[in-house]
Amino acid sequence: MKKMIMGVLLVCLTAMIAFAAAGPDKVDLSKWVDGKPSKKAVEFPHAFHQEKNECTECHMNADGGPLKSIKTGKEISFDGAIKPRKMSNDAHKEFCWECHQEKKVPGGKSCSKCH
Repeated sequence: MKKMIMGVLLVCLTAMIAFAAAGPDKVDLSKWVDGKPSKKAVEFPHAFHQEKNECTECHMNADGGPLKSIKTGKEISFDGAIKPRKMSNDAHKEFCWECHQEKKVPGGKSCSKCH
C-alpha cells in the first residue's frame, strides 16, 4: 500500500513539474510596443511553438527566462522596443523573421501571419 501511494505521489509530482516547465499557452507581446501599436499586438502562441521547438532555440536556457537573438545568440529584450508605424523592428529582424526563415515557415515574414 505504501508503495502504491508513493507511486501515485511520484506521478503527480512529475506531472506538476512538467506542467510548470511548459510555460504559458499564449504570451501577450503588447508590452514590447512603445506607445499605441499601429497593428494588433501579437498574442504569441507559446504552446504551439513549444510543441515544435526546444526552449533553448528562443531562450537563453532550458528553463525559459530571457530571450536570445536568433541571429547572434546573445540575450535580448524587446520590452518597449517596438516603435508604432514602422514596417519592421528589432523583434522582427532579430527574432521572429529569423526563426521563420530558418524553419521555412510559409508566409513567415507576412504581416498577417502573426498580426
